[in-house]
Amino acid sequence: MNIFYDSVSESWCHDQKDTVLFAGAADEEINYSNELSGQRLFPITEFPGSRLLVVGIMTSFNPKKETGLGGNLALFQDLSLYLFQHGILPYAFTGKDFASGSMRGYVFSYDSNKWIECKMPLPDIVYNRIPSRGYEASAEFQSLMSHFIEHHVIFFNPGFLDKYLMFEALLDDGSLIKYLPATAILQKRDCLEAFLDTHRHIYLKPCKGSQGKGIYTLRKNPDDTLLFNSLKHSETFSNFASFWETKKKDLLKRNYLAQRAVVPKKLLGHRYDYRVLVHYEKGFYKVTGKAVRMSQLQEITTHTPRGGKLYPYQNLQSKRLNLTLARIAQKCGEILSKKIGFLGEFSIDIGEDESGSLFIYEVNSKPMQFDEEEIEANRLLHLKNLFMELTFSNRKIK
Repeated sequence: MNIFYDSVSESWCHDQKDTVLFAGAADEEINYSNELSGQRLFPITEFPGSRLLVVGIMTSFNPKKETGLGGNLALFQDLSLYLFQHGILPYAFTGKDFASGSMRGYVFSYDSNKWIECKMPLPDIVYNRIPSRGYEASAEFQSLMSHFIEHHVIFFNPGFLDKYLMFEALLDDGSLIKYLPATAILQKRDCLEAFLDTHRHIYLKPCKGSQGKGIYTLRKNPDDTLLFNSLKHSETFSNFASFWETKKKDLLKRNYLAQRAVVPKKLLGHRYDYRVLVHYEKGFYKVTGKAVRMSQLQEITTHTPRGGKLYPYQNLQSKRLNLTLARIAQKCGEILSKKIGFLGEFSIDIGEDESGSLFIYEVNSKPMQFDEEEIEANRLLHLKNLFMELTFSNRKIK
């Protein structure tokens, strides 16, 4: 069976006479039409209950883009084309595309290589790729969430993770304690000064930051002077009081945490860490991608937007390392899903010290695209399978 979009009536139709087809969480009927002249046909998979699976990729509005779609459009495009190839109807949308119970969204056209605005069925499942923490806290987002709950739309990943709440959840569970560097929330001067006195070399990270933005290091020297490093410059302070007076406003307004700096094992003179991609599959959290990122221009972070470099994971892998990463992934998925809500996809940044011990730096609920093509191909496959599993968990999938 094929479906197509009739721009005149603003409706989706199919080409199988005497066949009933429903789409999306609201069971919207897709009608038959024989007016196929010049129409782009999309082969679809008919799921149990004469259903067409509809996936909504939710992002935020960006007025600088022609379509208004913000976020990682390259990922949305790759995912859309992949889902279409497997008989699933995907579209991207923002809160502004939703009005009066009807949905408007954007379907990526392979023929014209651009996003086409269409009237869409309410999705069965929403893949949350909103790039803004602020938007997730907005009234518009909360209204959308209420509507999705009311109409039994599955919401895939609840939102961004707070670094300190993540640390607390993993710490409270206890099973991953040996992988957690000492961490404290930065609430007042005395807390930070005591933490620095204990560990001498620490990281300062915004609890709600990403991609290495706003990360600093702070080192206390033997003569009690302090060396403060950002990604672009260094400063020296004569004592802690001088540092605090200069930096306290910035540190307190963004809600920072302090974390013991792990002395990293190095490759070719540079620090590195592991990036582990994880997907839920039939009751378990499965590692679906493993990569290495190595610093180059600075030694604070290995993120590629900050100058980090790819390094082949196979050059470092071992049976023991693979098993350890798999165990960490499983436990992170279990613990965080129980604490904040179901995580279907996430990535973990894991460092290694000079003794070979591993440390969890961060868990990301909205992983960036990996530069490794094999990992991205695996990601699309597992997302497709998971969308089907979550939507049709009580039905046999053809």
